[in-house]
Amino acid sequence: MTGDKTNILVVEDDPLITEVLSIMLVKHGYSICGTARSGEEAIMQVVEKHPDLVLMDIGLDGECDGIAAAMYIFQFFSIPVIFSTGHSGGDFIQRAKHAQPFGYLTKPFSDCELYSTIEIALNSFEMLSDRIGLKKRRLRELLHLDEGIIFLDTNGRCLFINPYTEHLIHLSHREVFYRHIHDVLDYEPSVSRARIPPLWDLIRESIAIGTSHDILVCSSGGRKRPVHLTVKARRNSRGVHVGYILRMEERIRTGYPIAKKAVTHE
Repeated sequence: MTGDKTNILVVEDDPLITEVLSIMLVKHGYSICGTARSGEEAIMQVVEKHPDLVLMDIGLDGECDGIAAAMYIFQFFSIPVIFSTGHSGGDFIQRAKHAQPFGYLTKPFSDCELYSTIEIALNSFEMLSDRIGLKKRRLRELLHLDEGIIFLDTNGRCLFINPYTEHLIHLSHREVFYRHIHDVLDYEPSVSRARIPPLWDLIRESIAIGTSHDILVCSSGGRKRPVHLTVKARRNSRGVHVGYILRMEERIRTGYPIAKKAVTHE
């Protein structure tokens, strides 16, 4: 991958540093596809901008710091992340290792150090992809799927929903981002049950005993749609649980899947 074809997302809470980094990156032929000032905004920008690489400041304030955001970005969207930070040791380094970054820059750094770190990171990611068959979850594929997809973190907060899920629940990705699944998806069992378990319990039950569920998804407009819900745990290469992937296949009332339309990929 060459520099003039590489789109980079810059995540930094200091506007001045963002400006300096942007100048350095453009100097080496990279394209700045977006900027963000928090971990939550970084994930949102990944969904909307589709970067090839993320340059992430570790020391971001907020519930989702740079390390947590980097972990989600790589594990769910298969986009490499390089950390930049003023911290050179301690807990930051130990936590950063678990996010599996493809490079690490200690501030201040030169534009030559930035360039070499990016090129090595891109090359390492490409080699890793070839060796283990890692495929980038191209968002354009998720955007065209005729089934609902939801990414959740380990606490049940929504990291991503695709357009078909938006269609099912009548809420946009921006409206549900980082909200708990309880507040996003209202459901009923497709058959009568004495007790309706909370959806979060249903999700964890699916992982624990390997079950799937036929449910009715209740949209904000009051419509109920029958779907087949399956849940997969998302784990990193070290086997650490980092979240969940929910898949909802819409069905007609007889229980058969709705016929799929032809999907056209760009």
